[in-house]
Amino acid sequence: MKRKISVILMVSLVVSLCVVATLAKKEDNTAFARVTITQSKIESYDELVKLYAESVVPAAKSQKGYRGILLLTNRETGKSISISFWDSEEDAIANEQSGYYQEQVAKFKEFFTAPPVKEGYEVTVKD
Repeated sequence: MKRKISVILMVSLVVSLCVVATLAKKEDNTAFARVTITQSKIESYDELVKLYAESVVPAAKSQKGYRGILLLTNRETGKSISISFWDSEEDAIANEQSGYYQEQVAKFKEFFTAPPVKEGYEVTVKD
């Protein structure tokens, strides 16, 4: 009986420590997201995706504060949403001021059918 209780207590302790570690990691894991929404020529879809994967992603990885990047696309409408994640809003602003962001957007100028829209967001929930 004592052994069974000891095992239950040990498992409870391990689970509790895991939960605490996860919560601490999430609380300390603040980030900033830059969202760029674009409308592009539908016939350029494959070329746009390839350029993003082969040029924008590697360039982003070299930037200070970079955490990750996503490209969401709709082949039927030509709409794309690029979401890049940064350690802080300051890091995102710094790479805009350095010209990095403008260089990346300019790579797609021939594809756009409307000006891109840029927005910034604090990442408040992340799993």
